[in-house]
This record gives sequence, structure tokens and C-alpha cells, in this order.
Amino acid sequence: MRICSLSSGSKGNCIFVESADARVLVDAGISARQISQRLQAIGVDPTSIDAIVLTHAHNDHIRGAGVFARKYGSPIYGHPETLDQMTYFLRKNETIVPWTKAFSIKDLSFAPFEIPHDAFPTVGYSIHQNGKSLVVCTDLGVATRQVEAVLRQADILLIESNHDPDMLMNGPYPWELKERIASRVGHLSNHDTGELLKAVINGRTQQVLLAHLSEINNSPQIALDTVLEYIGYRHEAMVKVLEQRKVSEIFEL
Repeated sequence: MRICSLSSGSKGNCIFVESADARVLVDAGISARQISQRLQAIGVDPTSIDAIVLTHAHNDHIRGAGVFARKYGSPIYGHPETLDQMTYFLRKNETIVPWTKAFSIKDLSFAPFEIPHDAFPTVGYSIHQNGKSLVVCTDLGVATRQVEAVLRQADILLIESNHDPDMLMNGPYPWELKERIASRVGHLSNHDTGELLKAVINGRTQQVLLAHLSEINNSPQIALDTVLEYIGYRHEAMVKVLEQRKVSEIFEL
């Protein structure tokens, strides 16, 4: 399995996942043109994408899904209620695939799990191939026991580290938005993520990818330093930070 972040942050999210037989996008929260350009930058033909798999219906996760699906013929997979909420992005010629349980796209198996966020439903995915697993878990205000149990089974863990609490509270956002972000249905802070990783990292964990950073209320260095304070600098080599405006390196399982 190969994983590459095409964009990760509060302004748009799109993760490319490739196996021996399948090529999938998890979310499509940047424009279809940007997705196409960034795929080509890593040597991937946009017409080869087998599916777009959505986590929830917020704009920074679905913005480019409709246009990309129409242009390249990629079906859109999502919870039925997520697909209902994004009908204004769609026309009549997209292929829509609602799921109600675990599903497969060629040789990739997807096991969705519920996470607490203020878009209902919001899910993460445990993605399996040949006994290896990638867990994608962003947009959650708090980690439940179910979430922790899933994260412990990840070989590669892509986890939200959204904001620094001091930067958020002293920053330019209106108070209502600050409260939303810091709430139990908002986003994990760097400290929240550090505590969570300290609880779930184990001998199986090969790579941790810090994702969905706020450009206003966080920075890659602050996120990395804060998380390492919790999990220990001995884990520094396994932790990478995904960025909003940069295509990441390709991570392999």
C-alpha cells in the first residue's frame, strides 16, 4: 500500500491511497483541478482513480468530489446521509455508492468507524490490504474508546493535530468559532493528539502522520514538538507532519 497526502488542513483535505490493484482518494476537499495536478505531480493519471471515499460532508472534504467524479468517472462512496448532504455538489451523471457497513474497492478493504464531530455522520476509515492497515482519523473533538481501539491496530496512523490551544484562543477567530473548534465535536488540539498517541502507539505502529493542521492556529513545528513531548523524542523518526499546500512524500506499507 502507498499513501500520499495531496492536501491536508482546514482549507482542504485529500489523501491518495494505492494498492496493487486499486487507486482511491479519501476525501476531495480541494478543487478537481488541484487534485488532478497533484496526482500528476506524483506520476498518477487522474483517470486511473477507482473511487472517492468520503469521511463527511464538510466543504473542506468534499469541495472537488463532484467535478472530479464527473470529469474522470470515479464513483463516490459515502454514508447515505453524507451523500444526501452533498447533493448540491452533484449533477445527474456521477456514480454514487452508499455504504452501510464495511466495503471493498478491488483489493482495498474499508472499515468505517464513527467519530465525534459536528457534521453527522463523520467517520474515519481503517483501510486494509495484505494484512497491513492505514487508519485515517481526522475531524474529531475527542477520542472515544472505540476510536482508541481502532488506532491501536494501525500500521500507519493518519491523525488530526489541528490547533495549538493558546494560538486558537488568542487568534483572530470569532469566539463562537473558537468554542466550536475546542469542543467535543470540534477538532483535536496538539495536546489532545499527543495524549492520544501516547495511549495507542505500540509495537505495530510504523508511521504517524499528523494531519488537518490549522494554518491560522498551528504550525508544523509546533504540532510536531508538542506531540513529541507526550510520546517521547525516541519516536521522532516515525512522526511526519502533513501540510496544506504541499504534496507529501509517499509512505509505503
